[in-house]
Amino acid sequence: MAQRPPGSSSSVGGAVAVIPARLGSVRFPGKVLADATGMPLIQHVCEAARSAASVDRVVVATDDERVRAAVERFGGEAVMTGEHPNGTSRLAEAAAILGLEPGRIIVNVQGDEPEIEPRLIDLSVQALVETGAEAATAACPFGPHDRHEDPNVVKVVLDGRGMAMYFSRAPIPCRRDDEGAPCARPLRHVGVYVYRRAFLEEYLLLPATPLELTEKLEQLRILEHGRRIAVAVAEGTSAGVDTPEQYAAFVERWKAGGGRGTR
Repeated sequence: MAQRPPGSSSSVGGAVAVIPARLGSVRFPGKVLADATGMPLIQHVCEAARSAASVDRVVVATDDERVRAAVERFGGEAVMTGEHPNGTSRLAEAAAILGLEPGRIIVNVQGDEPEIEPRLIDLSVQALVETGAEAATAACPFGPHDRHEDPNVVKVVLDGRGMAMYFSRAPIPCRRDDEGAPCARPLRHVGVYVYRRAFLEEYLLLPATPLELTEKLEQLRILEHGRRIAVAVAEGTSAGVDTPEQYAAFVERWKAGGGRGTR
């Protein structure tokens, strides 16, 4: 097991969840304020993040006053940030605005993950603490209704230590045939990232990388620069909302579950 960084603790409490939220989604403009459930999508995300045992504060980071106003209407906390190329750099600015110390654990919960399971947040925080990796995230085995070939569903493959080897929109690993040794289980990436604030500052200094730009996956910058991402693997049903069709499916699940968003 890797050595823990200075100031780390075995405790998983005290993390700050920061949720980057912008209205300018290419595939689904305005999705964080979509409210077919009677609540804006961003409220569902905030409520899920608040339920994690490892999180003691939830903050939405946005560049749009409409999002800030919506968050404050349901009693949430929001900070205004500038223009950013990705959610990680927005997270870093929010951490600076909030004055978080270098060793503080920050959880980046995607603003389009209304069904993120609090347990997966806690396991990701635990993975960061226990491995000493620069970052941590979560993944789940594919379920019977998940589409492995869907480019809107990000996949991840791991090494023998539970560290991410690669993330892709392509169907990885590719199973060539049904014969031979047991095959690796396909893993669906869950949209949660965990860092210490000090690494966020380092991330801002790392140049964008070819794989990051090709796949449009900001976490690949970390791997291409030789840093490690620990991956907590657990059964789960969390699914992000990238398209209007995925949002409609979430609304249907939420209504079918009596307002609980079960899958």
